[in-house]
Amino acid sequence: MISGWDIGGAHLKVARCDDQGNNFQIIQIPCPLWQGIESLEQAIETILAKLDSQHDLTAITMTGELVDIFADRQSGVAEILNCVARYIKTENIKVYGAQAGWLNIEQATQQWQMVASRNWQASASIAAAHQQDGLFIDIGSTTCDIIALINGKESPRGFNDLERQTSRELLYTGAIRTPLISLCQSAPFDGELVGLAAEVFATTGDCWVLLDKLNPKSIQDSSANNKPWNAQYCASRIAHLLGTDAVQTQLQPWQQLAQWFAEQQCHLIINAILHVISSHKTLPANAPIIGAGVGRFIIKMCAQRLGRPYQDLDVLIAIPHTEASDHAAAVAVALLARQQLT
Repeated sequence: MISGWDIGGAHLKVARCDDQGNNFQIIQIPCPLWQGIESLEQAIETILAKLDSQHDLTAITMTGELVDIFADRQSGVAEILNCVARYIKTENIKVYGAQAGWLNIEQATQQWQMVASRNWQASASIAAAHQQDGLFIDIGSTTCDIIALINGKESPRGFNDLERQTSRELLYTGAIRTPLISLCQSAPFDGELVGLAAEVFATTGDCWVLLDKLNPKSIQDSSANNKPWNAQYCASRIAHLLGTDAVQTQLQPWQQLAQWFAEQQCHLIINAILHVISSHKTLPANAPIIGAGVGRFIIKMCAQRLGRPYQDLDVLIAIPHTEASDHAAAVAVALLARQQLT
């Protein structure tokens, strides 16, 4: 069996399959790594208890090295891999190193630049293997990746996060955890343009729940005030940005305001998509958008506005699980390991 691990700062995602790339099991476990390495230890223990996968060929990619418990990204890569090695034999661990290939733990620690935050490249390479020309976009809880696919190969302008944020191929905007104050400083309410409190009182998850695009039961992240994700609490959190309270019996004004914030986020993402497209003049005007991540409903909305065809990643790669799109990087490293290591 092969397990693909995507170790993030907020979640641990694992996709397990056999050596034919079939019989997928795909799960996500909360892992608030910024709270301490113990969060990763607990998540690993939960994964192994659920899957009994400690003897699998374990293919790893990560973004968790960015959290601020680590002095820098280099030490983050090393500490994450050392943590995993306490649970899985090192000979069973292979680390995705993008152009550097598959690395053992010692090699990955030395070549940490090829390991740190390269999960997007694994996902894009799987999409490119099935789609000659297009745009691969992955919106998760926190970030948005936009990668051009040209002639059957992922074609980014940047590779590290600094380069990718400069090229607009990486946006720090997601479907759940993004503070609404990062989208705009004022919003229309009751016929007036109201200034917003510069506090993390509410996040994008509140908007998309109010707009019935996210199922509250599917959200594993904590809300801004650690209260539930039901509609009334979401409205209450958004109201705090305006310095007021949400009346319990009247959700409509808050749904309208949620729509405003949703439009700001879509506008931000569409502008970035057009920026990336402008860097690839050979990309056909009708090239499709391939969507992944728990926020891919946002991608579909953007594709419709841009007049481009849209397809979920799980449909493109013919894996009959929507979770394959939700947790694309874990699936991607599992498939790449199956192709290249078995």
